[in-house]
This record gives sequence, structure tokens and C-alpha cells, in this order.
Amino acid sequence: MINPDIRDFTRQELAGALIALGEKGAKADRVFNCLYRKGAGAFEAMDGLTPEFKAKLARKYSLAPQPAVEKLVSKLDGTIKLLLRFADGAAAESVVLFNKKTVSACVSSQSGCACGCTFCATGALGFKRDLKPSEILAQYAACRQAAGRPLDSLVFMGMGEPFLNWANVKKSLLILSDNKGCNFPQQRITVSTVGVVPVIKELAESHLEIKLAVSVITADQQQRAQLTPMDKKYPLADIIKAARHYCTKTGRTVFFEYILFDGRNDTPEDARKLLTLIKDAPCKVNLIQDNQAPVSGTADQRFAKAKAFQDIIVAGGIRTHLRREKGADIAAACGQLAAGGEIAEGK
Repeated sequence: MINPDIRDFTRQELAGALIALGEKGAKADRVFNCLYRKGAGAFEAMDGLTPEFKAKLARKYSLAPQPAVEKLVSKLDGTIKLLLRFADGAAAESVVLFNKKTVSACVSSQSGCACGCTFCATGALGFKRDLKPSEILAQYAACRQAAGRPLDSLVFMGMGEPFLNWANVKKSLLILSDNKGCNFPQQRITVSTVGVVPVIKELAESHLEIKLAVSVITADQQQRAQLTPMDKKYPLADIIKAARHYCTKTGRTVFFEYILFDGRNDTPEDARKLLTLIKDAPCKVNLIQDNQAPVSGTADQRFAKAKAFQDIIVAGGIRTHLRREKGADIAAACGQLAAGGEIAEGK
């Protein structure tokens, strides 16, 4: 049996584990410093700890090797896609996005996805397993290294549904933001969900300061039910109600993500339907053009239609961002992450 990876513990959990070993809980600070500030990849490489203490840790815990990383770089805009392969064969992808003055990273929470959204390449793969906190943190480290500089923001919008792996995602958030760990501000982290209502409610009651993004996908209930099987369990009306509760409890806005499907939900009438749905919620809207299905017209024509949709939402008093597609030539755009198709192929 493999010992648990010490990087799967929050600092508070590690302090409790050390006390159980007969050590002082305060030593967790030094262990965290070695792991996340100095990047120790082995117990013997941990500076400032006695050989006896390091040997005790090594007997009880493990430090899994960092996953193998494959890198692709977009020739269109410099976007970087990373494919991480873990020891058991599970794979996950992360993306580094370069903006005018900032760099953001998109990380995965699962290997594959069980949601089965019809428009998403990840959903077509099926589900292999949840990612552990250490594996989410490995993505963060790989993205930072690939970026060549500190990251300005982090989004959980890669492979998988974060709220279906909430226990592990929450641990990774606590380690990322721990001032003895990665010290990455929670306010610069966004977690996106297709609408797992109980976790939205839990987040509203928590002390976490992360940003919430909800994939509305489309404002038509019947159409949404056809696009995502999760809608049967968590209907759109319940999701919006939970999002409003989140806004009320936290005093923060929620990001609603709307996917523009060419010729299906991108008319002025669809825009007004979206306005009606979200008008009472303190929110911002991210418009994302679908990049999976065949489209009609030129890219300029399609963008003009999306811009007209945006103008209606803005006129309704809601800040709206029309997201520019990045990394499409390396399948790194929204909904394209597929781990090379390996999960579906059983590799």
C-alpha cells in the first residue's frame, strides 16, 4: 500500500498528523516552506529539518514524482497547453494564457469528466477519476514554470467539474492561498461550475474568497437540458436561485458563462431571454463562442452577431465580456481539452 502523499494535506491537517506522530504541530510551517517555497521533491531534500524527522516523515508519507509534462505552443497567440501524465496513467490538461499585461492559467480538477455535456470535448471522453490536491498543485507549478513568471490569475475551468471533486479542490485552494504554501491570493482564483447547487450553497456559507463562475450555457431550460445531462439533477432555475443566494451572502458578483451556439441561441430574442433570467443577480456575463460544431458565415460575420448579442446585455445594465478564442490551433480553447483522446481510448 502506498503511503499518502504529504502534498495532499492542508497545513492544518498536516499539523494534526504531526501531533499524532509525537511531533510539534508547528513543524508543519517548515514542511510547507520546503514543499511550496523551496520546491523540495524528496524528504531528504527538505532543508532545516533534522534527519530523524525527515526519516519519520518518509516512513509515514510519500512524495510522488512530478508528472511527465508535454507542451504545445499556439502559433496564433502564444497560448501554451500542457498535458500532464500521472503515475497511474491518468491525464489532465492545463492552459497558460497570455494577455496584454497579465498571465492566467486554467487548470483541471478531474481526469475526464462525468457531466457529458454534448458540446464539450472533455465530456465526450468520459470520466477516469478525480484529481488529488497534489495533482492540482502540480498543474499550478507546471503552468508557472511554462509562463516563465508569476501567474496573475488562476481558473478552474479545465477538464472536469470542480464541484464534483469539491473536497480535493477545496484543499488545493487552501494550500494555494496559504501564506506558508504558494501564497496565491484567493481573490484571484475563479472556480467554474455547470451548476452543482449544493456546493454553490456551501461556498456561499464558507470563508473562501474565491470567485464563482456558473455555466448558464443557454437561457432556455429545454435547450439546456438537451445540452447537459446535469440539468436534469440541477435545473437552471435552481442554479440561478443558488447563485443569487451566493451573491447575497458574500456581497460578491457571480460570473455567468453563456455559450453562443451559431444559429441556435445567439439571436436578440435569446439575449433578452438571458437578461430576464439573470436581471436580479449581481453579475457579469462572459460570452463564449462555441468552437466545436460547424458554423455558418465567416468569422467576422459570426463575431458581429456575437457583438450585437453583447450590446443587448450591456444595454440591460450588465457588464459583459465577449471572450476572444485563444489556442484553437492546439485545441486549447474552451471545451476543447481532451487529453489527446487518451481517456476515451483507454490508454
